[in-house]
Amino acid sequence: MTQTLDVAGRFPQLDSARAIEAPAAETQTRSKVGTFAITFGIAASLLYTVYERLNWPLFTYLPRVNRVEFWLYRSPPAESPPMYWYGWIVLAAASALVLALIATAVPAQWVRRATVFGCALAALWPTSLGALRLFIDWVSFNADYLNSVWIAAIPALVGAAAISYFAPSQWVQRTWTNWLMIVPISGLIVLGYSLQQYFVR
Repeated sequence: MTQTLDVAGRFPQLDSARAIEAPAAETQTRSKVGTFAITFGIAASLLYTVYERLNWPLFTYLPRVNRVEFWLYRSPPAESPPMYWYGWIVLAAASALVLALIATAVPAQWVRRATVFGCALAALWPTSLGALRLFIDWVSFNADYLNSVWIAAIPALVGAAAISYFAPSQWVQRTWTNWLMIVPISGLIVLGYSLQQYFVR
């Protein structure tokens, strides 16, 4: 009889342990889903803007001849106009998916720091390119070799690394979800500015 009471006394302990573990597992799943969604949203908008500016489509669609060509295809006039934006969208979505899956596997503080780095790089890269172009116009010697997207990436990378390293942890954690709102709006502003020539014709 003592064995029966002892076994019966253990069942409530097992049930309470399951009840404690269930919310923790559920919270962790929600956290990973949230990390995936926020990372995907930020990365997709940033990467789409980058791929559009660099003109890196995954494929080119030619509606006149109903054909798809891999990567960037410069079509002859008989096959024009080529449509690149489908390729930009698919490449940005695939890249963002990979980044979001990686973000769910690494520690949260790394994800937040990487987000600050990516957003700072997205802001500093065009800023440093504009500053270099102003410098080229200002100096009297031939400095056209500085007029490169990749030369401008060097100070942007250094600045983004410094910002992400020295940013306080509390600030990074508090503002992380706000990047989801700021980055797509900023990306749309950059895209609108780069495509304004098509709107003003």
